[in-house]
Amino acid sequence: MQLIDEKGKLFGLVNVLDLFLILLALLIVGGLTYKLLLPRSSVAPTKVTFVVRVPAVPPETAQMIHVGDRMVAGAEYTGVKVIDVKVEPALTTETNSQGQKVLARDPYFKDVIVTLQGETPLTSAAIRMGNQEIRAGREYYVKSLTYELRGTIIKVSLEPAPDKPRS
Repeated sequence: MQLIDEKGKLFGLVNVLDLFLILLALLIVGGLTYKLLLPRSSVAPTKVTFVVRVPAVPPETAQMIHVGDRMVAGAEYTGVKVIDVKVEPALTTETNSQGQKVLARDPYFKDVIVTLQGETPLTSAAIRMGNQEIRAGREYYVKSLTYELRGTIIKVSLEPAPDKPRS
């Protein structure tokens, strides 16, 4: 007995092309069923509050940052908002008369301390918001519709904390 006969039927029972189409349809239906009926991991979003220090900013630029500003990633708004802004004279190092380095305040430039907040589900060991990783010590771009500044994350807090049970 031939595997495929002269009419193109497999074992003389079913056309090879028809068999291929039936298998393709079953594969698509199975994939959709798996995707739609699979229980989704329902990870509750965690409120992330973090503080970014932006050093040595011209005072005109420092005045552009306002509470309520929404952060941007690419051409899209993210769920991150400014909840507090503090502007102080920039820290700098100077040499005193004895040749020692001393910490001083710059009379012109400003350090901006921006507190930002947003919510994200923690599904891995990295906190990501607006395509940026949130971790103390990392560089962070404070970017809105009208400004973009580079700073360093100095503090991160999570509510609820990931090591505490969620209810």
